Amino acid sequence: MTREEFSAQCERGAAQFPALPVTSAVLRWTAEQLRRGEPPWWKAAAKAWEKRVFTAWSEAWGLYLAALHFEALRDAESPLVPYFPSCGGTAEADPGPALARFLANPPPTFFESLRERNRRSYVAARSVLWIGPALLFFQRKRGLPFYLVEVNAGAGLNLAADAALPQKGFDSELVAARVGLDSPPLELADLADRRWLTAGVWPDNLRGVAELDRAIDVVQKRLARDPAFVQLAPCPAPQAPAFLAKNIPAGDPDAGLLLFNMGVTARMDDAEYARFSSAVEAALKPWGDRGLWVEVESVRGESYSATYQLRVHRLAGGALRGLVMARFDLGSSARAYSDAAPAFLEVRSK
Repeated sequence: MTREEFSAQCERGAAQFPALPVTSAVLRWTAEQLRRGEPPWWKAAAKAWEKRVFTAWSEAWGLYLAALHFEALRDAESPLVPYFPSCGGTAEADPGPALARFLANPPPTFFESLRERNRRSYVAARSVLWIGPALLFFQRKRGLPFYLVEVNAGAGLNLAADAALPQKGFDSELVAARVGLDSPPLELADLADRRWLTAGVWPDNLRGVAELDRAIDVVQKRLARDPAFVQLAPCPAPQAPAFLAKNIPAGDPDAGLLLFNMGVTARMDDAEYARFSSAVEAALKPWGDRGLWVEVESVRGESYSATYQLRVHRLAGGALRGLVMARFDLGSSARAYSDAAPAFLEVRSK
């Protein structure tokens, strides 16, 4: 990641959030500082990122903004606090001077976040997107219980979307188990992990923070009654197919498997995605007509993509077949669904 690339990506990111004045101002200020030269904090950030590769155009600045947000959440004396509404600050003031003060002497934890952490963002409207394919594929024609497994699941909040945001007509009893894979998973009982989840929401998106808090509350209450409601396991994304083959039994003909990923394969280059897809296909083959792979990802091959696709994949004729079930733009709740989705998902393969 070069200084010029990061500056351009921050500028592009700022343009995506006209309704979030703090988020866009932070990104614009950062882009301007980097255009002027190489500030000391950038040298330290570049060093923290020297062993990381960012494929998605929004990944680096998203992590940068999350790291800033995390510091404001963990330190009430941070100069960022008065400017971040999530911390009780105001969105009207210019955060530039506070950013300059903070980045003049950032704490080591800021660079630790850049070096080691991955942003895990919870968006309520997207958390439910696995439910539609599950209803069509498992419930409507098969009446089949299924294992739900998410890659890069964070704390597993998306796995509980049907509990946090019940969807009309969906039978939650069909979910035999909810398994979240991540490296490492985030624990809701851990204060630092809880803060990192909040840091994944933009600091002036108070609605998003409220939705996150509500989802956490729902999951924690369910876990208090049933500690196995959401199960988390350490597993990097590329190893998820191997985890399935080893840990999720395919021999029961009365159960299916739904593998779900959101904002995961967008971070893979084409060669990595081809390997991952082949590994998923191999992992799904023992499941036959009972396996489904669901992705919510930006459009592959589209530079600076702000369009997301709901992609569904299943085995047909012994090979993995895919369909773009829906598409929607960043920040929009409107979704264009494919008329071909019911036939693709409901019909049993021969």
